[in-house]
Amino acid sequence: MELFKGIRLVVARLILNQRLKRTRRNKKFNNLRHSHKIGIVWDGSNIADFEAITSFYHEMLKRNIQVDIICYYPKIILPDQYTAIRYLTCIKKTDLNWFYIPQSNDIDEFIHTPYEILIDINNNNYFPVKYITVLSQAEFKVGAENLSYRDKIDMTIKINRKNDPVYYLEQVKYYLEMINTGA
Repeated sequence: MELFKGIRLVVARLILNQRLKRTRRNKKFNNLRHSHKIGIVWDGSNIADFEAITSFYHEMLKRNIQVDIICYYPKIILPDQYTAIRYLTCIKKTDLNWFYIPQSNDIDEFIHTPYEILIDINNNNYFPVKYITVLSQAEFKVGAENLSYRDKIDMTIKINRKNDPVYYLEQVKYYLEMINTGA
């Protein structure tokens, strides 16, 4: 049990809201056909999801789309699958400050990169994933409808199969390919 978790999260939300007020981003509808750079913020607590994320990554590479992935793993030691992978940046509990805010140059760089599309995969509504997604400079943010911060997402997708990343990413691809950007 973590000491003062509720109070720490309240303060963390206040800090996030203050930083969000100072943040400006260029919102723009983007689709997969015209995108060149995608960011993914992923709750990596379920190691079995890694295969779906990797498969999506390789599919995007075949389409000549660069993908950067940030993974939040809510424990102290990373699983072997998450280490030494060039396209995956992992943060763990020890990379957070007392208010659950990620403290890393990689995270700051990810937040300030203007991705054309940001895909949020946060099955457990972890605050560090929320923090990165909400502050991201991405032009178009996609996430599940059940997120506590869905009002900060540009497009939400309602999925019936909770915690099924394969199905979720299929739906994300389907809807992102449907968007007509006028290009």
